[in-house]
Amino acid sequence: IITTASVSTALPSAKPKPVKSQDIINALAGTYTLVNTSSTLNNVPVPDATYGEAPVGILTYSKSGYVSATISATEPAFRPNVAFPYQDSDLDSDWALVGKHTIGYAGPFRVNEALPANKTHGQVFHGPLVVANVPTLMGKEQKRNYTVVRKGGETLLRIGSDRGGGYKGVLWWKKV
Repeated sequence: IITTASVSTALPSAKPKPVKSQDIINALAGTYTLVNTSSTLNNVPVPDATYGEAPVGILTYSKSGYVSATISATEPAFRPNVAFPYQDSDLDSDWALVGKHTIGYAGPFRVNEALPANKTHGQVFHGPLVVANVPTLMGKEQKRNYTVVRKGGETLLRIGSDRGGGYKGVLWWKKV
């Protein structure tokens, strides 16, 4: 005779087992290079004026729960010939142009546990940011929707974000 308890334990659970946040962080951990970006304004495609037509970038997630992101336009019109460290002969307008077409930030990141998430899709918070080249980002959290796609031996990471004012962005990254 089979008891009810043994039948219920033998059947697969209808509810998937929740994935621990640290397992998701471990799955995302690594360094990614930017593949491309796209932007919309009120769901209508628009040029990604901030990053230009051929941006470069690096996104790094650590297993200890930190993120670092840097993206820069590559067009000469957005990249005047300035020096680092800053030189007295550099024009403020040139540095402003570089700053307008570059983003860089770092800080802790965590999984948004209020939404369903697993190793291939969900939402993370970047922040509160402890480093940011845009002063208004300091101390703030950035919501990022993620989807991991494995294709032909490569791992691609799709990051979607709401940039405010009706602007949304999608960035594709390749794990290196």
